Amino acid sequence: MFGELNLPTFNVEIVASGVLFRGKFEPKGDMLIYLNDQRYTVIRLDDVSLHPVAEGATIRGVKQPMMAITKETLQIVSVLDKADMAHLMLLSSKRPFVAYTSHYAVQGNLHVNADARDDDSFDETKTFFAISDATIYPIYSGRHQPVAKVAAVMINQQQILAYHPYQKK
Repeated sequence: MFGELNLPTFNVEIVASGVLFRGKFEPKGDMLIYLNDQRYTVIRLDDVSLHPVAEGATIRGVKQPMMAITKETLQIVSVLDKADMAHLMLLSSKRPFVAYTSHYAVQGNLHVNADARDDDSFDETKTFFAISDATIYPIYSGRHQPVAKVAAVMINQQQILAYHPYQKK
């Protein structure tokens, strides 16, 4: 009677606890709102492959039609296709930032509230924040590395060790 809700599907790459996931992600609504929704503790990926990052891993990788991934373990969710930016609702205020996780540095434009201070940029009511025009730099070498240049990432502030603004050259 009301028609089907047509949700976008994103090609994503996810960094989580020493592994990379690559697959298709169809959030239940806007991606950032869904990732921050505390009612959902896992996300579903379809047509997914799991790749260990560390050298010496005992498996090469795993492919499955579907995997559920615990949201608290997510460090970085990369949106791989620039065209998918049209399906993201991001705050319009942004500033050049670098955020460091245990294994990666992410540089790009952090979308924040306009009045946020540089040393207090992350709103405590949210877990995930968007960084557009992102570049991901590995801190350690590994067997598999994430795509370096991506349209946007959703970064888990609970996985951020440090962050700072930077000056674009």
